[in-house]
Amino acid sequence: MADTHSPLDQLADISEPALQTGFALAPLWWLLLISGLAALAYLLLRLYKRWRYFAARRQALQLLEQISIEPDAAAQINQLLKRVLQHYQPLHPALTMPVQQWQSWLAQQHNKPLPDLTRLLYQAGSDTSANEQFYQFAKAWLSNYRGKAQTTATNSSEAANA
Repeated sequence: MADTHSPLDQLADISEPALQTGFALAPLWWLLLISGLAALAYLLLRLYKRWRYFAARRQALQLLEQISIEPDAAAQINQLLKRVLQHYQPLHPALTMPVQQWQSWLAQQHNKPLPDLTRLLYQAGSDTSANEQFYQFAKAWLSNYRGKAQTTATNSSEAANA
């Protein structure tokens, strides 16, 4: 018996490929995307490390806000400034300076007026205006401190001779 089936009956339907909703990136674009993500991760890591590095300064500003204007506030503020300096620069020569040199070094660090620390720290009478002035100076110094202070006290005559 003869085969009555035609060759057309043996053909299957054409299968169409699945529709691609996304597109494939060229290898250069992948490289650019990966390097961009790596740069972003590096930047975020640096910002996080910087935020952690200045945590002590932020905490010192919070402690300064808690110090009330009372007779021993000047001693507490002075101790706080030295603690911050010691945290960031443990071998800084200003940490071992006598009061007059410490005061002149502090005065060079910021342009706000600084009261006489010898009188403020070691005399029994409390001067609330001097305490407030020292508080404002400490707040400004801590706000502007970047973790690296100059190591020597220089005055204008020494700088002119150099």
